[in-house]
Amino acid sequence: MDGTAKGDIHDLLVALDHKRFGERLHLLPASDDAFMRDVALSKVSFSEAALERSLEPLEHEYDVIILDGPPSLGLNMDTALYYVRRREGELADRSGVITPVWANKASHRAFRLLKSQMEDLCKKGRVQVDYLGLVVNAYDSRRGKLVKENKDEWEKSSSPPVLAVIGDLKEGREAADGEIPLLEYAPDSEHAQAMRDLAKELAV
Repeated sequence: MDGTAKGDIHDLLVALDHKRFGERLHLLPASDDAFMRDVALSKVSFSEAALERSLEPLEHEYDVIILDGPPSLGLNMDTALYYVRRREGELADRSGVITPVWANKASHRAFRLLKSQMEDLCKKGRVQVDYLGLVVNAYDSRRGKLVKENKDEWEKSSSPPVLAVIGDLKEGREAADGEIPLLEYAPDSEHAQAMRDLAKELAV
């Protein structure tokens, strides 16, 4: 993204070798020092498009590209937001942002900051970024009244809408700890079915 890399980006792709995916699902791992990229990006001309320039050699080879955005609101996030903008001739809600949120006040505050950054990027860059929706993650009503109230507050939102509420389920935690795709580790679990339902809704 900062123009210093050498070699072919294809060499960095990792195919998931599970039979279920038939070598059709690939990962492009982030670098260990990705959290430091904002400093390098600050010296790049038109840094918002840095990610798009990097992924351009791959785009025509994939039906869908999913970005796992950085857990920060710096220049790296701007590159991700710019990448998922609505392209010329593209229908609404075909690309955009899905935000996992938690049922607590801190997540509400973080969401407002992200939404403000997205609106600022759209205004300055004269681009349109569609907000596809929210996913309330790791929800457990047994954690008390405030947790339920925060979940209810998310669900009152119509823009962006809540696409799914996913419980704090052990299969998801175990798959993540074991670094195994959920659909491989526990394909028949409630968590896996929730992810399938979410995929179907986004594919409509």
